[in-house]
Amino acid sequence: MSKKKINTFIGSIGAFIGVLVFLSYIPQIIANIGGAKSQPLQPLVAAVSCLLWVIYGLTNEHKIDYILIIPNAAGVIFGFLTFITAL
Repeated sequence: MSKKKINTFIGSIGAFIGVLVFLSYIPQIIANIGGAKSQPLQPLVAAVSCLLWVIYGLTNEHKIDYILIIPNAAGVIFGFLTFITAL
């Protein structure tokens, strides 16, 4: 197997796990909506960090980096949702 195929395979697994990490915010969002508020700082910082990585992936000179963009886009969405519902 070539280095490029290994890189793509490992990157795809990492992207999948990255999406799962941010999907794990869903129970917290539901709890926040139900009235059990949590601290908003961590999901806000995660969302801002992910937003920067999405911008980086979109502006890469060589090619758009979807393996980087996809999990971080989930982080932007679910991080901001968690932040908003925690207020």
